[in-house]
Amino acid sequence: MTDALPLASFKLQLTARRARIVPALDASGCPFAGPGVDLVGEEAAATFALAAPVLAWLEAREPVRVRSLSLDIGRRRLLVTVEAGRGERPRVVKIDPGVDAGTSDQIVALAAPLIRRLGEIAAEKLAARRDGQH
Repeated sequence: MTDALPLASFKLQLTARRARIVPALDASGCPFAGPGVDLVGEEAAATFALAAPVLAWLEAREPVRVRSLSLDIGRRRLLVTVEAGRGERPRVVKIDPGVDAGTSDQIVALAAPLIRRLGEIAAEKLAARRDGQH
């Protein structure tokens, strides 16, 4: 098994069953440059269960149906797109340390297992890409 890469960010598109992972560093420890790692279908959906603590945190504050969530890990900024009511546009919820640093820290802590797993997946996928297996 490959060591997990530290992540810069990720985005989970729950309704589209897609995920995008952007590492902060590559396997050699240099700043990551290049396309991120995309997961689709079942491969993406398998990671969504690890987002349950973040989704539960959101649901406890307001019953919403999350379409997508993205987390910029370094900035500790969470953006969540939620389904709107009939005739309304989806809306975005932003949790930013400039407004509430404690909440941002809590979200990153809740997302820790997801971040770790996405870092493992990114390392595996990028190693396969480098070795010409993808």
